[in-house]
Amino acid sequence: MSNHFQELKHQQTLAIMATTNIKNHRIYKSEMIFSLNIIFWAIWFLFPFVSFSQNQKPRVEAIFSPSTITLSNNSVYKIVIHGTQENPSGSLPKVDGLEISNSPKTFRSASYINGVPSVRLELSFQVKPQTTGEFIIPPWPLKVGSINLQVPSAKLNVLPPNQQDKIRKDAEQKQKNDLKQASFIVLNLPKDYLYEGETISTNLELFIWDRLPVSRIEMAPQKDGDAFSITDLGQPNEKRNQIRYNKNYTVFSWPVGLTASASGKHNIQFKTAIRVRVKSRGNSPFNSPFFNDPFFGFGREESLSVTSDIITIDVKKIPKTNRPSSFNGAIGSFNFRTTTDTQEITLGEPIRYTIEVEGIGNFMAMPAPDILSDKYFKISSPAFIFDGNQATKHEGIQKFEYIMTPLSPGQLEIPSRSFSFFNPETGKFTILESASIPIQVDPGEEWIDSSYKPVPNTKNSTTQNTPDMFQTENEPGEWSKDIRNKTLIETKSFWIAQLFPLIGVLFLGFLGWKRKQSGRDLFRQKQASLKKQMKDAISYNDAKLFFQATRERIRLEIGTIYNYSTPSALSSFELVSLLKENQQDNQLIDELEYILKASDSHEFANNEEGTDSLEDILVKTNKVLKKIK
Repeated sequence: MSNHFQELKHQQTLAIMATTNIKNHRIYKSEMIFSLNIIFWAIWFLFPFVSFSQNQKPRVEAIFSPSTITLSNNSVYKIVIHGTQENPSGSLPKVDGLEISNSPKTFRSASYINGVPSVRLELSFQVKPQTTGEFIIPPWPLKVGSINLQVPSAKLNVLPPNQQDKIRKDAEQKQKNDLKQASFIVLNLPKDYLYEGETISTNLELFIWDRLPVSRIEMAPQKDGDAFSITDLGQPNEKRNQIRYNKNYTVFSWPVGLTASASGKHNIQFKTAIRVRVKSRGNSPFNSPFFNDPFFGFGREESLSVTSDIITIDVKKIPKTNRPSSFNGAIGSFNFRTTTDTQEITLGEPIRYTIEVEGIGNFMAMPAPDILSDKYFKISSPAFIFDGNQATKHEGIQKFEYIMTPLSPGQLEIPSRSFSFFNPETGKFTILESASIPIQVDPGEEWIDSSYKPVPNTKNSTTQNTPDMFQTENEPGEWSKDIRNKTLIETKSFWIAQLFPLIGVLFLGFLGWKRKQSGRDLFRQKQASLKKQMKDAISYNDAKLFFQATRERIRLEIGTIYNYSTPSALSSFELVSLLKENQQDNQLIDELEYILKASDSHEFANNEEGTDSLEDILVKTNKVLKKIK
């Protein structure tokens, strides 16, 4: 009975499994049919658009939407291309009085109109009027694939602002002012003008309103202005409860040394970003005044851009009148002296000769005095040692240390040196003289090896007869090849112990080689990128971009050749000084000065008269950098 029951149960299970398999097969089959239907209908729907777009010749329309606005509002310049969805190419004409964006929004669509398929591409440019009047964008050429089209003209009427516009504009301006007062940067300048190459000490301050829920400062303020260089910004000083605009602020300040690198009137601005907590998009600092919200500060974070005011600084040229021949770019107020570590030496021994410049000025841009070897002394390249305010490098003592080796004995003399600087407070040059230093060089004594002893001549010595000598019995001991004791160097343990420091030195040398190779690879990448920028700027006829890349490339290559720590901070004056210090050819230095002056003239003064073409400047730059050793 039990066996019969088990057999019936087994048959029941087989029946259920068979039914399940049939259902699964039906479901799988129905899903395949459904997928094939979707693919078929998609092909059926899209095929007319593909064939239609291939057979129809594209046409283009241009309109302003809206075509009439007030001065406080914006419009959209729309270009609609029917019959294609390919990306067009062309150059949008400029219209005085209209500010047109360079990055349009793109929209593609496909539809049926009265049973006829239609495809189109729409480009939308934001337009902001600068003045009132009627503005017309004239017809201009546009290319879609291999087809040339003509964009028709479009007209925009700009009316004077009405009362509602003025109210809205005042509200927007108030909101911007409130947002600007929430966080801002201040550069405290002691005066409104500088001399070319002059360094001043100042403070850069970031104000953050206490009610602004800031989570962190994303980065230290970044300089915007290539006519100036600054020292590196370290850790800021923090001050709380600082009052401004009747609000409490926390102020982060960085001491900084600011150096002017090009004459003329130039702008400088600082930017940074902070992370701010907001509750919702409605409470974002970018959309509404959030300062009265007592619960502001919960929820997500947004990045808030913080800027300083644009400051215009007049950078004057150093006067050439009464300029002494020993002037080498030192600007400030200094004292000057020379010293040696000894005045009595033996021939062959070196002397440390130190030039000390103490005071306030442009230590960051001050070159070392030129001292050349002569028939009395062989002189090494100088070592730079600065002792003072490392944050601004504006006040302290700059030492230039030379190693001098006398070439002959006797009473020698290190001649006096002259050092001149330009005082920006008085507007005059000052010349300082150091005293000469006598050096007594002893020729030394001839060295004689005291361990040497002459061997006596025993050729004629007589042999002593020993008829009364007798042999005694000896107890034999352990046989040794050498009766001399072994020194430490002759032991195996000594040489095994030397393997460990040797392996360490080889490993450190390998790491240094790898690091040097990675630095060379990074240099080659930057060099190739700047070369490409120069060539691209020539193809686009963009002089500003070309000369920016040219100056950065010159800084990079010269700074790398002479192991300058921050090549990007080198000014034109410093670049020329580096070449002079390393005794480069005068013609080569003149060619570099010409390129740098052309760069400054194009970028800072917008002056393009009397200069060579960009291609000629590129050829000259390549030749100059190739000749630098």
